[in-house]
Amino acid sequence: VMFFLSEKVWPIAKKYRLSTLPDIMELRYQSRWVKFFVSLIIVCFNIIWLITEIRTLGLAVNLASGGAIATEIGSAIAFAIIILYVATGGVHSVSMVDSFSACVMLGGSLVVLGYLVNFFFNGSFVDMFRSADTAAQMLYAGQTQESIFVLANSGNYNLPYWISNIVLGMLVYPSNFMSICLAKDVREVKKSSLATSASGIWLSIYAIFGVVVLGAVAKGYMVSDPEAGILELCSMAGSPLMLGLVCTFILAAALGTLDSTLISLSGLVSNDLITNMVKLKNHEPTIGADGGETLATIDTRVQRDAKKEVRMTRIIVVVLGVIAFCFSLTDLPLLTLLTDMATNGMSLVVPTVAAGLFWKKATPQGAIASMVTAEAVYLGLYASGVRYVWGGFFLGFPAIAVGIVVMIVVSLATQDKYYKAHAAQQGVFEDFFVRGRVSAWIRENMGTKAAK
Repeated sequence: VMFFLSEKVWPIAKKYRLSTLPDIMELRYQSRWVKFFVSLIIVCFNIIWLITEIRTLGLAVNLASGGAIATEIGSAIAFAIIILYVATGGVHSVSMVDSFSACVMLGGSLVVLGYLVNFFFNGSFVDMFRSADTAAQMLYAGQTQESIFVLANSGNYNLPYWISNIVLGMLVYPSNFMSICLAKDVREVKKSSLATSASGIWLSIYAIFGVVVLGAVAKGYMVSDPEAGILELCSMAGSPLMLGLVCTFILAAALGTLDSTLISLSGLVSNDLITNMVKLKNHEPTIGADGGETLATIDTRVQRDAKKEVRMTRIIVVVLGVIAFCFSLTDLPLLTLLTDMATNGMSLVVPTVAAGLFWKKATPQGAIASMVTAEAVYLGLYASGVRYVWGGFFLGFPAIAVGIVVMIVVSLATQDKYYKAHAAQQGVFEDFFVRGRVSAWIRENMGTKAAK
């Protein structure tokens, strides 16, 4: 998604000095209300990710300490460190920590996997897979079970469930758009997106760790808590070093996601909710309301409230962190199910985003109606007890379908009146749909290097 959107999004973000998805939607729809609803939906549902990640930190610290440090205390300690470096170092500190975390996760997990396979299966991956399949047949005795290595088409967490996770999960994660907006150029975005996709292959190692635990069970090793299976196996193998390494890359994984989530959410609350509503109250014009800002007016707009917004964002980092931490202390369901809910809710801005970027007739009336209706459908189904449709697919799919229909119908009904009233902003609309227009502007006003 980042790869294919980069050539569309980055030049516009570069010209108008935008940093978030709601900024781009405000510019496209010339509406602060569209910006408000997009940012509100993302913040409300993405804070669920924040809550689950804080709880994960606590679980990791608890396991690492052998139960000596309570989950709540572990969450507090680890999260306080994150808040400290995010609030003081901003995007730069998050980038450095995430890069280091990726290296720790990759290297640490491979070392631990090699050690466990050598200890429990004499270095034989064939024996490991065979033992895991034997354990699966024991666990599912009397039931129809083709293989533990095949995703079923029926039952809980089946193939439709995982397809839903992949398709909806990749669409609107807010930090992806922030990464495009803040990148040095289009090439950097494309390289980053390709590297991220390639590194995704490494995630299959988690499935292999699951196979290691199942295989060890088949060989008579008792695992009391499946969620801590790898940690327990490291303890059984008598290797404090491996146990510490596992805990380290678990913490690294949690840190690498939580800090970027926290800083993107704080930016959304500061810029796209609070500051946006103040400007809406004061009847200030939208970004690009003059039809295509000059370099001077863009600089003036960006710099006018920059220091205040940075200061506000740092405060919001702490406030959001405290709120999410308090929620993490409550009795939560399975964390994966919470993230499913967040994914469903956030994905419902997709019709607004897609139409804004690729459909000339889209209107703010259609965008707002689409988001409100889609969220109402999703929350209504969820409240009525429905969790999945069509044999395991997420509720987000029918809700998005409704959102698309509403977007088309309302936009077609309001387009003539809307675009006639916004003739002065024709230059902004052309920036979205006239190929090469923005790049030419950047080349003329910011230099050839920036345009490339």
